[in-house]
Amino acid sequence: MNPRNVDWIAVDFAAPGIHIWAHDTDGDVVQHDIIPPGSVGAELGAMLHVLEPYLSNDQTVPVICSGYSPLPALISLPVPSAPAGTLSRLAVEDPRVSVLTTPGLKQARPLGLMQGSATAISGFLTGTPDFDGVVCTVSKNAHWSHISAGEVVSFQSFLTPELAGQLTSGPAQKNSAGPGDLDEHVFDIAVDAIMTRPERFAASLAQISAGAALKEISPTAGYSQLVGGLIGMELSGARPYWLGRQVAIIADDPWGALYARALKAQGVQATIEPRAPQVLAGLRHCYQEWCAKKN
Repeated sequence: MNPRNVDWIAVDFAAPGIHIWAHDTDGDVVQHDIIPPGSVGAELGAMLHVLEPYLSNDQTVPVICSGYSPLPALISLPVPSAPAGTLSRLAVEDPRVSVLTTPGLKQARPLGLMQGSATAISGFLTGTPDFDGVVCTVSKNAHWSHISAGEVVSFQSFLTPELAGQLTSGPAQKNSAGPGDLDEHVFDIAVDAIMTRPERFAASLAQISAGAALKEISPTAGYSQLVGGLIGMELSGARPYWLGRQVAIIADDPWGALYARALKAQGVQATIEPRAPQVLAGLRHCYQEWCAKKN
């Protein structure tokens, strides 16, 4: 790839790993790279080092970022709001880049903060502008957002994916519920059990560990019970959002399929959209609006 052919760059920090899309003057992606999780720090200097292959000394390239966690949360937009607001410029000393970031959304009651997922919702709405319902975005965490008239009216956040990662790698469950294949029957039972009695979730974790130690439960069954319990607990808390609503899930596998399966058991036929294309569509929308205002 010739850096001189790069017109602008889209970057997603909110996914596991960092997604980078380099665009040419026709708006086409000429390079898409994924930086593995944990290999690059969140500070701007580390990001610029990653972007080095895309940059040329002959030009200043706009870099549009989403999900940049060091961004001050106070500049996020209060809901109700359109999911994509005015881009904020980040101070950098490198003349080869002009770094701008999406603002994210915040909520006073209940307290909530949504950054990268707001960009995914923006991308989703560019393709379905008349959508009226709920969008569930899942990446490092999960957000349930009520969408009406092109705005995020309210949202509820959950740490389900993060908790799953910590629990499956922790000392208590790493040998009994490590990530792996899904036992759909065990998963379905766990979702239903914890939705019915969410206060029993912590006890179910102890049962998974005991079952593994006693050779009564396989790692596959342990993982399925753990993830089913986590999603069941989330669905119990998010019931006001999905009950009787049109639901769209923006998530990559396995999460998209898991959430859709759990919702189907509750009578909700949710659609699934892969996350990366929606984030990219949202970043493109932000870039186009920025160009229009600049000109």
